[in-house]
Amino acid sequence: MNKKMTFESALERLNEIVEQLESGEKPLDESLKLFEEGSALASFCYKKLSAAEQKIKTVTEQEEKKDGQD
Repeated sequence: MNKKMTFESALERLNEIVEQLESGEKPLDESLKLFEEGSALASFCYKKLSAAEQKIKTVTEQEEKKDGQD
């Protein structure tokens, strides 16, 4: 997987993979490779979302502390 991949590009690729797998037109070996790629992309997206959520919590907590000091 590309180290510079963005969340949006990973999600787009993941959607493409899901469509290909749902079509049922790919042979088993290719479907397994797509599934593995999809699993890695899903993990990447989850980590990105978790990091964003943590950052939002941190910023929110900092703002609440700042507001409480006024």
